[in-house]
Amino acid sequence: MNSMQVKDKLRFISQRDNLDFNTLLRFYVFDCFIARLSQSKYKDNFIFKGGFLISNFFGISNRHTIDIDSAITNEIFDKDNIVKIINEIISIDLKDNVKFSIYSVTNIRDEDEYGGYRINLKFNLDNIIETLTLDIVTGDPITPCAINYHYKSLLNNNFEIWSYNIETILAEKLETILSKGELSSRMKDYYDIYLIYNRSWDNIDKKILNKAIKNTFDKRQYNGNAKKTFDIISTSSILKARWKTYARKYDYANNIKYEDVINCLFNIINITNLSKK
Repeated sequence: MNSMQVKDKLRFISQRDNLDFNTLLRFYVFDCFIARLSQSKYKDNFIFKGGFLISNFFGISNRHTIDIDSAITNEIFDKDNIVKIINEIISIDLKDNVKFSIYSVTNIRDEDEYGGYRINLKFNLDNIIETLTLDIVTGDPITPCAINYHYKSLLNNNFEIWSYNIETILAEKLETILSKGELSSRMKDYYDIYLIYNRSWDNIDKKILNKAIKNTFDKRQYNGNAKKTFDIISTSSILKARWKTYARKYDYANNIKYEDVINCLFNIINITNLSKK
């Protein structure tokens, strides 16, 4: 497809689903990268996670993101090798007139729990120029293991990728919230807790979730008191103000109160092993 055809299709989806065109364009860029990865020899080395995966789980209307989060396995985890891998992936020609190129590579620093590399890519399709950010990490446990996931693209193509399961995603979100406490600026983690609890709680294996919490918290050396931290964040005027800012920014969070999010967190803590921490 040329740029005009892509824009026409995205405008149709934008009008049909009442979604922002620029957000859809960003996810189209994500799709183009995933399409190349699925044709590469590295397709089994990437395990996707975070907001990118949650957006695909629940749909763009329920969650946006500006980057792709992935763990990488069975590869040497250094800058030169990661750059080599990404260059091989983006050089695959799918006859879609899309070209990617790397324009920067940096270490991940922002509220970083595990370290990794941030790969910034430039995307070209005729007169469309966009960017794509890949955050690539390694080392965190996936309980019990990665799952084979059918990734759904905007233009109705499905790709087989590896991903975190929902229980491990939830465990990581909980650890981040509790370890950061009142210092957290990551309101997206609070929203994701709310989204997962309200949309997928009945489908979550509680035994696996408890194991994922233990493995994730042990790996990240969490030594706080979950109950005490919850008491602080549940009444925090700082976090409440940050939530209001987040909710104003994203349509899907507009009508959600901070107290609603806290109630979800309270229920999860009381149902899981976190109530004993």
